[in-house]
Amino acid sequence: MTPPSAAQCIRTTAKRVRASQLITTKCIPGIIHTRYFSRLPCSTPAPELNTHLKNDGCIVLTQMFPPSQISLLNTDFHQALATTTPGRPANPNKAPLPNSLDAQTFGKNTKRIGNLINLSPAFRDHVITNPTLHDLCSEIFKETGDYWLSTAQMIELGPGSKAQPLHADGAGWWPFWTMADTEKEGVLWRPEYAVNFLIAMTDTTVDNGATGVVRGSHKIRYTPDVLNNPDFDAWKFPDDRVEQVELAAGDCLLLGSRIVHRGEENKTVGEKRGLLSCTVVSASLTPDEAFPLVMEAEAREAVKGLDERAKKFVGLRDMNMAIGEGVWQDFRIGGLKTCLVI
Repeated sequence: MTPPSAAQCIRTTAKRVRASQLITTKCIPGIIHTRYFSRLPCSTPAPELNTHLKNDGCIVLTQMFPPSQISLLNTDFHQALATTTPGRPANPNKAPLPNSLDAQTFGKNTKRIGNLINLSPAFRDHVITNPTLHDLCSEIFKETGDYWLSTAQMIELGPGSKAQPLHADGAGWWPFWTMADTEKEGVLWRPEYAVNFLIAMTDTTVDNGATGVVRGSHKIRYTPDVLNNPDFDAWKFPDDRVEQVELAAGDCLLLGSRIVHRGEENKTVGEKRGLLSCTVVSASLTPDEAFPLVMEAEAREAVKGLDERAKKFVGLRDMNMAIGEGVWQDFRIGGLKTCLVI
């Protein structure tokens, strides 16, 4: 089977609002928008949240971060964003995409910054330690083992940025789309291997580019015919199938690896839509960012004071798998915990 090219891969309240129930959301003052999607308090038990995520492909966690933490994060990000060039990926070492796709894919007036482990004390103190994030990830990835942070990026969608191409975040590990399609007692078994926490740093609205999702697209079966289609039609949906999910600052839109979505057009004159994207993967996969290798002295010293879950989250501990001996191992007595002294 020929793998898809880079261009192709670019191309519900405590109870869930059921897909058959039409709701009118007014999560942001002055914005009334009718859509079908799940909204749950972040205090909802992790097993229930995971059930909704599996059913719908995405969920909204309301007020996952309080205003005080959002303010600290925005303060940290402001200076770095001011000197960032729009229309580029967060990694400045990346070569331009083929066929001049950078502006289309990353947003002509959209800025992205990475290296947040070093840039932001608030990111270290409040994001990689967030209890909802860890409780939920423990539940989501329990079928495969431990989990770790793959990458974190602050994304500022500026006025005039057009809608991204529809895509699914799991494209970077696309072989798992076929390997995981297994029948188990008559039910399609699809363990999750990557999720993306999209945390609203500002109110995100229909006008300023709230993320659009295609309900049901997480059920696409990536057969060889689908993957070998040169136009990759599996991700082509009409605009009326794309539902924008509005968030208040502090809310989080959690996307599964398969759900097709896009950052929408920012139609405003002066509003900037801010989202912090944190992609978490199964420990059986390689993260995008090499956190243990790139942490500078200040960050490394700060992480010393965090709990064990946070340290493992950024690759400073041995990883365990549901099956097998584990990964990221240190065979010296005591393992990474002892040898790193952190």
